[in-house]
Amino acid sequence: MKAVYINETGGTDALIYGDRPDPEIAPGEVLLRVGASALNHLDLNLRAGSARRFPHILGCDFAGEVVQISPDAGTDLQVGDRVLVDNRVKCGGHNLCQHCAAGHDQWCARQQRIGVDLDGGHAEYVVAPAINCYAVPDEMQFTEAAALPIALHTSWHCLITQAKLQPWDDVLVQAAGSGVGSMGIQIAKMMGCRVITTAGSNWKLDEAKKWGADEVINYREVDSLSDTVRELTDGQGVDVVFDCVGADVWHENMLCLKQEGRLVITGVTSGSQTPMDLSILHGRPLHLMGSGGRSRRTMADAMKMVQQGALRGIVGRTFPLDGVGEAHQVMHDRDFFGKLVIEH
Repeated sequence: MKAVYINETGGTDALIYGDRPDPEIAPGEVLLRVGASALNHLDLNLRAGSARRFPHILGCDFAGEVVQISPDAGTDLQVGDRVLVDNRVKCGGHNLCQHCAAGHDQWCARQQRIGVDLDGGHAEYVVAPAINCYAVPDEMQFTEAAALPIALHTSWHCLITQAKLQPWDDVLVQAAGSGVGSMGIQIAKMMGCRVITTAGSNWKLDEAKKWGADEVINYREVDSLSDTVRELTDGQGVDVVFDCVGADVWHENMLCLKQEGRLVITGVTSGSQTPMDLSILHGRPLHLMGSGGRSRRTMADAMKMVQQGALRGIVGRTFPLDGVGEAHQVMHDRDFFGKLVIEH
C-alpha cells in the first residue's frame, strides 16, 4: 500500500511517500480503507525528533471505511461502515491494568497511540481496535470526519470534564485558528458560554466569529491581553481560560482569570518553560489544570454531539497523500484555520 512514513527524524525531506506492507488485522481489530487523515503538531514533533520507532507511518487523526472485521471483535460494526477513530489504544479483554479494571481507562498503564507508538493513518489502510471506532454521520465527508478525533476529544475533555463549563461562564480560548482552539470555540458556544478568543491575524478572527466567538482579540494589536479581557468583562476577568499555546501566554492567562477562575492547558506549542509569579496564586484562589488522559466515555459523549450536528470538523486546507510534506510546512507557518487534512 502507499503510505507516508519516516525512516529517521529530520526536516520535511525525511517524509517518504512510498510502499509499505499492508497491515495485518489482529484480534479485536478492524481494517480500514482510509478516506482522509489529518495533521497535528504532534506529527511535526515526531518527524523532527521525538519518533522512536522506524520505519513509522505518521497520522494520528483519520477516518475511513471498514473493509475487514476480526471475528472476535465483539462489535456491531459491519463491512462498509464509515467511521472515525480515537487513536488512544487501551487495555481490552480480560487482561486489564489496575486503572482500566477500576474503570479509569484514561490512565491506562498500557496505553499506546496510533500514529505515535503504532503505525498511523497517512496510508491507504490502517488497523484499529473496533472499540475505538465511531460511526460518521451519513452526510459528513471523510475530510471533515478526519478533522475531528483529537481536536474533539481534547477540547471536550478539557472544557467539559476538567473545567466543567457552565452556561453562564465567560471563556477565553487561546489560538482560535488551531484545531483545538477552533473546536473549543464550538464547544463553549454550544454550552451557552460567552466566548472570547485570540489570534494574530484578523482573517482568523473573522473565521472564529463564524464558528461562535462573541469577542475577538488580535494579540498583535493590543498592549496587554489581560487588560483587554478585563475591559470586555467589566473588570472581572473570565471564568475559564483554555490554552494550547503554553509559555508565551502563561502569565497573561493567569491575569485574565477572575476569582475562582479555572485554567486548563493542553498544549505548549510556544514552549514549556516559563517563570511563574506565585504572588498571583497567593493573592487569588485560582484552579490550574492539565489535560492528562482522556477516557472512552468522554469520546463517546462528544461523538453524540457530532451525531446531532452540534459540532463539526473544520477543514482549513486539503492536500493529497503525496503532499504531506507541504502540509507540514503550512502547519509550521500557521497560516490556516482549523485542521489540515490529507485526502486519500
